[in-house]
Amino acid sequence: MNILHTECSMNWGGQEFRTALEAVYLNQHGHKSWLLCHSNSQLYKKGKVLGANVIAMDLTRSWRVDIAIRILFFCLKNRVNVINTHGSNDSTLCLISYFFSIPLVRSRQITNPIKKILAYKYGCTHIIAAAHIIKKNLVSAGINKDKITVVGEGVDVNEFNPAVDSAYLRTEFALADSDDVVVNIGMIREDKGQVYFLEAARIILAQKKSIKFFIIGEGTDNKNLEKQLHALIKQYGLEKNIFITGYREDIAAFTHLADLVVVASIGTEAQSRVVPQAFATHKTVVSTDTGGLTELVKNEYNGLVIPPKNAAAMAAAVLRILDDPQLKQKLENNALELAKHSLSFDTMMANTLKLYESF
Repeated sequence: MNILHTECSMNWGGQEFRTALEAVYLNQHGHKSWLLCHSNSQLYKKGKVLGANVIAMDLTRSWRVDIAIRILFFCLKNRVNVINTHGSNDSTLCLISYFFSIPLVRSRQITNPIKKILAYKYGCTHIIAAAHIIKKNLVSAGINKDKITVVGEGVDVNEFNPAVDSAYLRTEFALADSDDVVVNIGMIREDKGQVYFLEAARIILAQKKSIKFFIIGEGTDNKNLEKQLHALIKQYGLEKNIFITGYREDIAAFTHLADLVVVASIGTEAQSRVVPQAFATHKTVVSTDTGGLTELVKNEYNGLVIPPKNAAAMAAAVLRILDDPQLKQKLENNALELAKHSLSFDTMMANTLKLYESF
């Protein structure tokens, strides 16, 4: 099949990463795929590094008729079978191609309120929802449930697995063998809840000093929150126990290094790529009950679930796991089993391709 992915976002996060990985996967498995995005976007730069077939177009404005026509000509020239759009602006720009009978699949990976209902009703062939909660929201907004397929997150089990090498990180950050490690991974944004993770760390460190906390990620457009977090760490005098690493490519190593992973999100979260990555690496998760997170994280089975915006509950859950080896092992073993049986990237893409081939 020939598949065109489009994404108007200028930033880099889980949605953009998943889009790039899908495009790369298709080209590696007998299909032809292109990734259309702005030349100055993070997706364009990082997509190239990942090996995606990246094409530059300005998708930042919805009603550029010239761009819409260029997309149509590209699709006709390359005999594109399916367009998979990932943002609002690029979905609008692909409407002309859709009206020329090229199937248009619209992906939705956020749990924000749905604003453009008509676009989902009449402006696409089908919708891929990254979590069941997203499908539920779409149906509640008036979209036919048969027009929506849920394709959750998947993880590359060759990259994320229990045998990943993370020893070099202990050297890099001067960690003692006795240090427990707790990590939070994601773009530094208010909805990711890093402020609450930091406050939970402060509560824990008042009781137990042999724990190191990592915030792995960076602010993108707005660096104010990142600066605020650095200032709080200094104010609390916890520079030796809490690290903000900035953007890192070696997420698998940090996940393996961790004794547990915390997903502190307070909004706009689907299933989160971090969860299957942790599970495949034989790690358990403390997760807020936000968005679609509990579709994968089952309380007391493969992780612990807490209310959002509750640092005290987060601290208690982290300490409970670290202080109870039997509980930790049970949660980790169940997490790994779920990853093995249901959460591989191959499974995710097989479900996606099955949908593409149905048009």
